[in-house]
Amino acid sequence: MQLKSVGLPKTRRFCISKAALKRTFGDIESLSVHMGDLGQTFKFDERCYQHPRLSGSVVASLSVSREATAILQFYAVPVGSYAPPAVVDFRDRVLPRLRNWLLSRLHRPQTAVLGHEQRIVEWTGTEHREHDVRYL
Repeated sequence: MQLKSVGLPKTRRFCISKAALKRTFGDIESLSVHMGDLGQTFKFDERCYQHPRLSGSVVASLSVSREATAILQFYAVPVGSYAPPAVVDFRDRVLPRLRNWLLSRLHRPQTAVLGHEQRIVEWTGTEHREHDVRYL
């Protein structure tokens, strides 16, 4: 796992710590983790024509390419809108599911890969929602 991060002002935060990321994804070599350095906000890929409606803030997205490489991106959110219980929920509930989702995509045979796949994690203000999209 390769990890790159940017510094944040005290008014913004990420949904997870670097230590928790290393514990969860440290053994996956084909994963690049970016904490704010690829972009400040989430944008759908231009090849994705059908995408879910998002009502909250995207805090993370995990993409797997046809070549079985993965990019996990985290987006900063205001501290006031993402309380400590949300961080605990992301760490304990969402992060293990992201790992399982990623491993299931990486261990598929090449003939089962149809294109790029992405899991988007949205924070609605009260809960995390996960959305899956696929595009060529």
